[in-house]
Amino acid sequence: MAAAIDLEELVQQGVAVIVASRDPASRPELSRAWAPSLSDDGGRLTMCVEAAADSAMARNLEPGSPVAATLARLASHTTVQLKGPVVEVATLTQDRLDAVTEHVDGFIAEAAAVGVPESIARALVGAELLTVTIAIAERFDETPGSGAGRPL
Repeated sequence: MAAAIDLEELVQQGVAVIVASRDPASRPELSRAWAPSLSDDGGRLTMCVEAAADSAMARNLEPGSPVAATLARLASHTTVQLKGPVVEVATLTQDRLDAVTEHVDGFIAEAAAVGVPESIARALVGAELLTVTIAIAERFDETPGSGAGRPL
């Protein structure tokens, strides 16, 4: 049996975060995100999503819109997917920017552990970020192996 995933611990690592949204015609859009954090009750995920003001991602991030966030630890391949509706979109505050900086440092360390040079890892970080909070409605273990896809 696979070990249980501690979601709170996972989001505090230098995980890679990919966010998927869709427009009203169900056309998908993907973006990176940084500084994931869980609410105290574990029911909400807040993250800083790369979304330029005129981008499809920014247009898709309306309250109530569905979002899937995939968080993967590079060194262990531990991966989860969290799905739920957007509950809040906000501009980036200094506290969130500080959290992004801390997360990027952790991501660079994770990337280095699997042989990715810092210059390449750092180049993955976008400049235009929105703070997005989703209400977590579904949780899945997506770690490669026989348990992939099982609900958490």
